[in-house]
Amino acid sequence: MAKDTFESRLERLKDVVEKLERGDLPLEEGVALYKEGLELVKACGKQLESARHEVKIVSEGLVREFEALEALGDDTE
Repeated sequence: MAKDTFESRLERLKDVVEKLERGDLPLEEGVALYKEGLELVKACGKQLESARHEVKIVSEGLVREFEALEALGDDTE
């Protein structure tokens, strides 16, 4: 499975959690899956933070543009 998208990482994380919750894995396999899960959580968190940052930048830019347009409109009245 490709692990380069948020969605694919999240699906793999769900699979890892399901396997760990069953509790029927050998210790070594459980530890390996736990480590993989932590890495997936970290990667998903980074992607979410990056997306949140992008949305904030775009939103603030649009708000500023809107405020600038409002100010121009107020000056022409």
